[in-house]
Amino acid sequence: MRIRIMLFTVLIAVAGLILFALSSSGIYNEYGTQESIHVLEVYSRMYEAGGETTQEAAEALSEKLGVRVTFISEEGMVISDSEIASLAGQYHGDRPEFVDAQKNGTGYDMRKSDSAGHNTIYYCTKVGDVYLRLGLDELASGGLFMKILPTLLWLVAMETLLCMLCAYLSTSFILKPIKDCVKKAALNEKIETKYPELEPIAEMMNKMNADIAEKISEINAEKEQVIKATASKNDFIANITHEMNTPLTSIRGFAELLQNDLPEEQKKRALDTIVKQSERLSNLVACVINYNQLDNDDLPPYEVNLSKIVKETADILKPDMEKRNLTLSLEVEEDVIVISRHERIIEVVGNLLRNAIKYNKDNGIIIVVVSGGDVPKLIVRDTGIGVSEENKEKIFDRFFTVDKSHGGKHGGFGLGLATVKKICRISGWKLSCDSKLNVGTAFTIEFCKKN
Repeated sequence: MRIRIMLFTVLIAVAGLILFALSSSGIYNEYGTQESIHVLEVYSRMYEAGGETTQEAAEALSEKLGVRVTFISEEGMVISDSEIASLAGQYHGDRPEFVDAQKNGTGYDMRKSDSAGHNTIYYCTKVGDVYLRLGLDELASGGLFMKILPTLLWLVAMETLLCMLCAYLSTSFILKPIKDCVKKAALNEKIETKYPELEPIAEMMNKMNADIAEKISEINAEKEQVIKATASKNDFIANITHEMNTPLTSIRGFAELLQNDLPEEQKKRALDTIVKQSERLSNLVACVINYNQLDNDDLPPYEVNLSKIVKETADILKPDMEKRNLTLSLEVEEDVIVISRHERIIEVVGNLLRNAIKYNKDNGIIIVVVSGGDVPKLIVRDTGIGVSEENKEKIFDRFFTVDKSHGGKHGGFGLGLATVKKICRISGWKLSCDSKLNVGTAFTIEFCKKN
């Protein structure tokens, strides 16, 4: 950029100098012509009337004045010429300067001399009985330009050097703030400038830096998500393989045992175990399919009566509560409406209640609270074994269970709370957990605010 500015500056300066030389040479030439005519007029007064008009006289006067001298008779015939003696006797009565002199007493003309072969300024005046014509070579505008060309070249060279120096200094001064801005932008610093002309550029570069930083942050976040997703996928495969391997091992072991001749009682126990483990394996596959289908579920939501579903689900699970002598307390407002789908609310409420039954202590208490208002809320609290501090962040992970001894056909695969979390995330609900080891756990869901 600096070189371009320097070249452009030099080009303008040189072009201006040449144009000035050409135009001024024309002006100077016009001025010189007028001065030449004035000089010839003064020279003509130095010839006295009645003097000699011979060739020798013409040459002597020419040498004295430094101009061409021609004597012409009143009839227009050349008497003598200081430069071309052979012109004597030729007719020059049609020359413009002679014609004007006959009419006005004096006359002049500028033309290329037919006899001399170069541009000449002629001045003619009547002196006594003859006409004295003086001629002075004209320096044409082109000739004047060529005459000053060496000086012009020196000026061009000096001006080029001066322009390059000035352009270098000026561009250094102009480009320094821009370089500072670029340097700050490269270091991702906030760009500030005291020059109003650079403020739009500084604002644009600050915005670009902010956008780039945001994009990099998004890329890093996406990269972390990909890494987590890959790790989660690997964990999922490992966990599901482990969970499926347990019932499969039992099924295979007892199936092989049945190939032997066993007493009826042992056969019955073996068959019961195979059926039980097959049911467990089937439940596991159903849970995994249900969990994965949540991401592909794009059916529209609608109004669902949360209060009604909570009561119905509690009635369905009451036999399981009675087996462990659990007390259920329902604090449910009537007709609390949330925007979701019936099967999703059943999935959430069912998983939370089964979790409260499964991890509760015998003779424990389950409290279910449903409240309405602008933000409907569901709370499921138990007096169970609780969760330790180190496991609080893990309880929503897939296949994580607090107490492995409670696994079984009721869904002890560690997918219940993971399913609840996924439904809440997809629906935009806020899910939280408050738990204390050996005291109990409370799960709270805050549904979307009503429009």
